[in-house]
Amino acid sequence: MPAEAQADARMFMLGGDTFRALKVIVDATGYDLRQARDIVYALAYDIEVPRKS
Repeated sequence: MPAEAQADARMFMLGGDTFRALKVIVDATGYDLRQARDIVYALAYDIEVPRKS
């Protein structure tokens, strides 16, 4: 997952905008909403998510 998408999604989650965080992840990865939700919450709780170079 691109580091920029992770940073943007984390910023939206910390600001309380879960929908925009999900959209960032879905757009960057093509994941479905369930996968994107898992990533968004992992980012919000500082759980490491693999980064794409």
